[in-house]
Amino acid sequence: MNRIRRAFTLIELLVVIAIIAILAAILFPVFAQAKDAAKKTQSLNNVKQLATAQLIYSNDSDDLFAPVMVEKITDTIPYDSSWILMLQPYVKNLRLFYSPNARDQRDPVLVGAQRSSGGIVSNYAMFPRWRVYSGQNASASNMWQTGYGTALADGIAGYGFEPGAAYIGNNNGCTGQTADQYATPSLSQTAIARVAETALIMDARGFDYGFFCAYNWPAPLDASDNSGTNYGLNFDGRYTFQGERLVNGVRYRIGNGAVGFADGHAATLETSRFFQIIQVSGGLNAYRWQYSQE
Repeated sequence: MNRIRRAFTLIELLVVIAIIAILAAILFPVFAQAKDAAKKTQSLNNVKQLATAQLIYSNDSDDLFAPVMVEKITDTIPYDSSWILMLQPYVKNLRLFYSPNARDQRDPVLVGAQRSSGGIVSNYAMFPRWRVYSGQNASASNMWQTGYGTALADGIAGYGFEPGAAYIGNNNGCTGQTADQYATPSLSQTAIARVAETALIMDARGFDYGFFCAYNWPAPLDASDNSGTNYGLNFDGRYTFQGERLVNGVRYRIGNGAVGFADGHAATLETSRFFQIIQVSGGLNAYRWQYSQE
């Protein structure tokens, strides 16, 4: 007897394909969110360990945190001068300095003619002291100018250099003065008003927060310049990323970033929490960054 073999009809195949497509549309965003959450947790762990390394460094350095950079005569790349290199003896793991969602994951090239910082200087940042740039501490009447108005800029990390060093800050043309007129040590823990509320290390687009003519990624002074590659503000909301938003001429990357605080704890902050809009004396609107002194 001949057996009749019944195949799937075209309609049945299309229905199956449609069901698979619907399930994929439902599940893929869930998988992406789970992956993003895992990377955010990893970044938070990285920042926590870096903040702990900073505390150990301060114990060995008369209670002072690491400076954002110390220039040496032999420095030829930003990594040579950076706080990242200073923390290496306490961390001993180069990958802790890479935020998992950061675009540039290239390791530094430290030997040969093609020496390069790679991407390590564009993952996490320390927020420098205002004195690094201006020679005086930040106050309500002495703040960075931005497209919005003003910004309270008062971080922890200082800046220093060996005599004769002239690579990043020293002998630059930022204000027509040399950086030795505003070289300054980092703050100590005891000098910080609220250690649990003061940002020390954070997800960022550049390690020096633009306080120098070289490698200003991006400079707070130029926050309203949206025409170049270093537009906007430096704190990077890499996780649960919602896109970019233009607010009063300044472009934000809206999302969450890991922040390590001066007491050693770490947390994730949404962009608008890290850059709070406040009013200072005279009714002037300003950005208030997570800062160290009143």
